[in-house]
Amino acid sequence: MEITQHARYICTFCGKNSVKRQSVGIWDCKRCGKTVAGGAWTVSTPAAAATRSTIRRLREIAEV
Repeated sequence: MEITQHARYICTFCGKNSVKRQSVGIWDCKRCGKTVAGGAWTVSTPAAAATRSTIRRLREIAEV
């Protein structure tokens, strides 16, 4: 747990390896200044990935 919370992660906005955990569920990119809500120990959770996939699929269906 301690290793994952102190590690740096890749920012989805700027693509740099500069996202660090500020507090539980709050992640901040030092490079572009974006703040992202995520998991307690990792930036993205499996539930969030499934939700993004579902929303993307529903958007594609609605556009057609």
